[in-house]
Amino acid sequence: MSPIALALLLATPLAAAAQVPAPYPPPYRYPPPPPPRPPAYVAPRAPPLSPFYFNLGLGYGNGGIYQGSYWTPLSGWYASPGYGGAGGLAYHVEAGARLMPQLLLGFDLTGLSTFGNGPYGGSAGVTLIGYDAVLTLFPFVHGFFLRGGAGLSTLTSAAPVPGLVGVSYLGSNVLLGAGWAFPVAPPLHFTLGLDWARQFFGAVDVTGSSIWMMRAGFGWY
Repeated sequence: MSPIALALLLATPLAAAAQVPAPYPPPYRYPPPPPPRPPAYVAPRAPPLSPFYFNLGLGYGNGGIYQGSYWTPLSGWYASPGYGGAGGLAYHVEAGARLMPQLLLGFDLTGLSTFGNGPYGGSAGVTLIGYDAVLTLFPFVHGFFLRGGAGLSTLTSAAPVPGLVGVSYLGSNVLLGAGWAFPVAPPLHFTLGLDWARQFFGAVDVTGSSIWMMRAGFGWY
């Protein structure tokens, strides 16, 4: 056998082996995607605060008159025998400025008027009005509030029967109160309040009085 034929014979198996395809490498394993990030928390914006405030309210109240050591219901004071009180109308107006987010200072007008009828058709009315400088504290900026102040007071009474002259007194007072302001469309709020006031007149026949009032209204805070 010639050397050329021998070389071709030996090369044939090698060529056939070279034509066998090599196995593919395993696919590349990508790492799993990271979990989605939780949404960022955005704190709600606090309701706006007005630099000034105003409040108007109506409600019910009652109280009494101190005549020395005697106490007389407000609705029955300075009235004829048999007079029947019909309760009292409380009203309240205040306005002022915001000194701090929690603290307000302003002027307050608080009044209480009682009405009733006598046994013979006569009628009488007693009115107490306080003119006060008042501090209002919102401990949590919104919602619950406390208030207190002091100022002047007037007490007037219409004559319960014809021929009797009405009376009036001027004195001082202290005021304490609490309430809650519910936001409606801030800075507009619906308010509920409860007040107590003590008046000092120092007259011989009327030394003072005390009243309480509960009210509802609207305020701008």
